[in-house]
Amino acid sequence: MSDEGEMLRPEVRGRMQRAAGRRPRDEGRAADRRGNTVRWVAHVDMDAFFAAIEERDNPSLRGKPLVIGGPKGSRGVVTTCNYEARKYGVHAGMSLTEAGRRCPHAAFLRTFGRKYTWVSLELMALLRRFSPTVEPYSIDEAFLDATGCLHLWGGAAAFGEAIRAEIRRELRLTASVGLGPSKTIAKIASGLNKPDGLTVIEPGTVRERLAPLPVEAIPGVGPTTRKLLA
Repeated sequence: MSDEGEMLRPEVRGRMQRAAGRRPRDEGRAADRRGNTVRWVAHVDMDAFFAAIEERDNPSLRGKPLVIGGPKGSRGVVTTCNYEARKYGVHAGMSLTEAGRRCPHAAFLRTFGRKYTWVSLELMALLRRFSPTVEPYSIDEAFLDATGCLHLWGGAAAFGEAIRAEIRRELRLTASVGLGPSKTIAKIASGLNKPDGLTVIEPGTVRERLAPLPVEAIPGVGPTTRKLLA
């Protein structure tokens, strides 16, 4: 057996072996009206990644506003912050001085890049257990080609839940997962139920699911582009 096979947990390897002889019509491998296999893409987006790692490693920080980027009042900007700090209007890119004004009781930590990079490498290795095609999009998010993988878990929702559960179990972190027929739709989906959420947009429901959303839900559309499009 290959090294990759040895990395799989016994129950996962068993599912893969049992599924090896299944036909393409098995559950989870959707097809359109012409019988063509429908493409499925998953987008995994970690929740407040840097801050979550610090909370994991130092439980005394949990439940309190936390800002990553440097000491309070120092020069520089917020790299990220947890959801408690975001309630006070703190966000990535804001100056640390302004963050200190908005949330003076928050904990401020400098960025520990090497630690976050190591956890990111662990995350990507974990995701490759679910799909042979994993495309890192940033240090805390990635796309997975799930087209031929869903039937191993019984469908899109079960596939997404399995990823979230494994991240929680092994890395002790949370992630939001979106699944859809393209990268853009999967990325939009992962942002609809953050943090720690799962959203599946079926290929046949894309128009009705996306139509009510604001245009800034499209990745890359910010305030300036929103005004231009309007």
